[in-house]
Amino acid sequence: MIYKAVPGPKVITIENDNLSMATDTFASIINAHAVDGWRFHSLETIRTTETTKVGCLLSQQTVTTNHDIYMLIFEKDA
Repeated sequence: MIYKAVPGPKVITIENDNLSMATDTFASIINAHAVDGWRFHSLETIRTTETTKVGCLLSQQTVTTNHDIYMLIFEKDA
């Protein structure tokens, strides 16, 4: 079995409480990879931490920002 991870959308904008717009976005990603023989396995969340130095050279501060990344995991026979 081989696996691949595909990043999901960071933000999905919906209109008029139409939640199917969000689910359709994920379905289209899954269907696009299914054409090539990949089977959807799972949706995983990965938290990354970004560290940035801000300010003047003598008074720099470190700012840490966390980001959640959604990864769609697919599998396929080797």
